[in-house]
Amino acid sequence: MRVGKAVALVLVVGLVILAIAGCGGGGGSAGKTIKIGAFYPLTGPNAIKGQFNRNGTELAVRDINAAGGVLGKRIEVLYEDTQGRKENVVNVVRKLVEQDKVVALLGEVASSVSIAAGPVVKQYKIPCIAPTSTNLRVVLDPEDPKSALVTVRWDPSAKLNPYYFRACFVDPVQGAALAQFAYDKLGKRTAAIYYNIAQDYNKGLAMVFKDQWLKLGGQIVAEETYPDGTQDFKPQLTNIKTASPEVLLIPNTYAENGLILKQARELGLSTVFLLGDASHAPRLIEVAGKEAAEGLYLSTLYAPDDPDPKAKAFAEKYRNAYHEDPNSNAAFSYEAMIVLAKAIQQAGKAEPQAIRDALEKISGVDVPTGTFTMDPSTHAPLDKPVVIITVKDGKFYFVDKVVPR
Repeated sequence: MRVGKAVALVLVVGLVILAIAGCGGGGGSAGKTIKIGAFYPLTGPNAIKGQFNRNGTELAVRDINAAGGVLGKRIEVLYEDTQGRKENVVNVVRKLVEQDKVVALLGEVASSVSIAAGPVVKQYKIPCIAPTSTNLRVVLDPEDPKSALVTVRWDPSAKLNPYYFRACFVDPVQGAALAQFAYDKLGKRTAAIYYNIAQDYNKGLAMVFKDQWLKLGGQIVAEETYPDGTQDFKPQLTNIKTASPEVLLIPNTYAENGLILKQARELGLSTVFLLGDASHAPRLIEVAGKEAAEGLYLSTLYAPDDPDPKAKAFAEKYRNAYHEDPNSNAAFSYEAMIVLAKAIQQAGKAEPQAIRDALEKISGVDVPTGTFTMDPSTHAPLDKPVVIITVKDGKFYFVDKVVPR
């Protein structure tokens, strides 16, 4: 074989290999897929909620790709497990950005973990949507001294993290709605609070509830806290029982609240329990037991038996895919993925900065809980009502929607 022919053959083979490699997709937006990174707690205490997040995300990806994808490419989501631990999240995000070359992120579930992810999200300048993290500080600039001081009320002078967004309402809305529901709809006037002092979500929701409850004219008769890792809640519950509150707010995770409810009933505490969206999981009732959970009220983002046609349609789609009811984590991870895909479409290119810029302008996107419009001044959606649900015979049921005044 002559040299000229050999060189030509090598070039042809090289082009074929490159073409095959191109068909393999991946590589951020360079191939036939657009890579998104999702960091959820897939193991550990919040694993059940994390699995709902993953299912909701996958369902959205299936719908997006079935409709032709985005910019002519399929969406591919790469998942990483944070184990629900703040100390893991920085390495998890670095891996997704540096090694997997994702162009945007979804995560985390718990506010504390999302807040811990804030500096690295900003460092890499990559857009991230937290589907269900409700603490105010999640979307604030971690380098701004004022952001560390934000607890109960939004401070418009605090700087936003330019790259962090959320799909859900915030704790001031949720805490205020719980107080308003208990005061107006249940007619209660005395309340107690019992929460995990180590977690931002728990503290934030407790403080907002207390502030709104006092503003409405209610009375706080007891306030107790506990640290991470607590298993015996009876000493503080005994103190609360002595105070005889009409309602008891326990704004903790489903795993902790399951034990709290069980031990409270063992002590004979007969108050009405109020819980936040972090407890919206069937495991709550499994841990507490049907009798202990009966009659509690819980604020959440979404209920599958919400009579709204869009909510019902999403519930049916989820049941067909996973043979169980969706919860808020599933619904809002679905919404976050749909909103992110819309932002990529409107950006016209799958590049982090362009996606970030488009996210701030997202408006009127059709989602299971209505429509989604991003408020560029808070990086949170506008006009999301709080859904109130209850437990009857071991199952969650829709009660009401509340827009705090």
